[in-house]
Amino acid sequence: MSTENPLLDNVTTDMPPVPTKGKAKAQRKTSEDKIAELELKQQQLQERIKDEKAKISKQKRKEDTRRKIITGALVLEHMTMDENFRLEIESLIRRHAKDKDRELFDF
Repeated sequence: MSTENPLLDNVTTDMPPVPTKGKAKAQRKTSEDKIAELELKQQQLQERIKDEKAKISKQKRKEDTRRKIITGALVLEHMTMDENFRLEIESLIRRHAKDKDRELFDF
């Protein structure tokens, strides 16, 4: 097959079309696909929020425990220096602490 342009002599018509600029168009997502994707993202965000809240709670518990330890150490130290203070603390412990907890003290 000969044409006026020798470059086109070997061209066949059964070749697939060559894409033009850019990538081939992706299929559009359906509304259901978009909703499913958004729901997945929402679930992932909810998990992240839950994890961050758990971190905050854990830190608050640590700080509360530390405050109690420091306060307890100060109270125990002050009990050795002030007889009236010691008697008042012992009275509070006898009235308000559980039997199991009272066993920790020697009075």
